[in-house]
Amino acid sequence: MKNIFIIPGYGVAKNIFKDEQQKRYLGLVFNHIYQICLETKQNSPLIIFCGGPTDLFKPYKRTEAGEMKKFFIFLAKRDFVKKYTKNWRYALEQKSLSTMENILGAERIARKIVGQKKFYIFVEKTRERKMNILAKKIIKRNFKVIPIDFDLSLNRYYDPEFLKKKEDWDIKMASKSLKDKKFFDQYRKTLEQRIKYYREAGSKKHRETIYQWWERKMKEM
Repeated sequence: MKNIFIIPGYGVAKNIFKDEQQKRYLGLVFNHIYQICLETKQNSPLIIFCGGPTDLFKPYKRTEAGEMKKFFIFLAKRDFVKKYTKNWRYALEQKSLSTMENILGAERIARKIVGQKKFYIFVEKTRERKMNILAKKIIKRNFKVIPIDFDLSLNRYYDPEFLKKKEDWDIKMASKSLKDKKFFDQYRKTLEQRIKYYREAGSKKHRETIYQWWERKMKEM
């Protein structure tokens, strides 16, 4: 059974080596992968970083997947772990703008792996239910969702009812997209417009911008 780890991104930090949220997230993920590899006696897993061009800092060229890989490689090359990580393999899925697209892109990459596969999918705690539902639709079996409760910002505590409403709406949109190619394309354009909206709003009021966008779109679609 081949171990495949899927790591979704959560935005592009201005400097991932200084961003405490991203460092905490990837550090916890790294330790999970390390431990699972020890316990399953597999030293050459495939690790797929997922996340597209959501950079809010000019010139907007970085991707979530690319930035995560940078910091992860730094963790893996430390002297006291590199004998365990030297055979780890990495892949980038750099087009996705949603949880649904994260899983679709990672699953396409994993198809190249011959033989039986076990997927371990990491996710921020408040998105655990959504990830389980979508993984069942896309990967279908032999997967385990691992929630990482790393977020200590206001986003994690702001409004639990709103977070649930947002996740329910996103599940609905993703489920419909998986059944209807035309709707998939429409939803993709909506997600592209979201990034453009965030960039135009700037980073100073990013949290307010996020909630404004979601509230409006949940009423429109």
